[in-house]
Amino acid sequence: MIMTILEKLQRHLGKEWGPQAPAVTRWLGGVLRHVEEGALTLEFTVRPDLANPLGALHGGIQTAIMDDVIGFTVATLARPNFFVTLNLYVDYLGSVRVGEIFLAQGRVVRQGKRIINACCDLVTPAGNLISRGSSNLLESHLLLEANKKSL
Repeated sequence: MIMTILEKLQRHLGKEWGPQAPAVTRWLGGVLRHVEEGALTLEFTVRPDLANPLGALHGGIQTAIMDDVIGFTVATLARPNFFVTLNLYVDYLGSVRVGEIFLAQGRVVRQGKRIINACCDLVTPAGNLISRGSSNLLESHLLLEANKKSL
């Protein structure tokens, strides 16, 4: 029996990423806390190597986390092909400092035939918004089945 990506992710709840995950995903270091079709949440702790000179989570790292989370969120839809990012717009609205925990909450907003719109909010555990990203992703011609080993 072949497991879907959603099923694989559900088995991964609460665990650190293993060697099959993309290198950037492992480096960012989030822990999957919730996953369902079209939505997921990861928990992160701000490490010194993720911070800017002021000790806050670097804006580029926030964007990388959003891109990664949105990609995983779209993968939960079990569409046969990969989706690639067309754009990613980010609003930086707050901050989180080294040692603090935050959540990355991804969700699919709209599914079209070839384009999916999704978003990701970075929030504190109390629900304060750190940043918000919105992305459009285009269906590629690369079959997902051939590349499922990377999860």
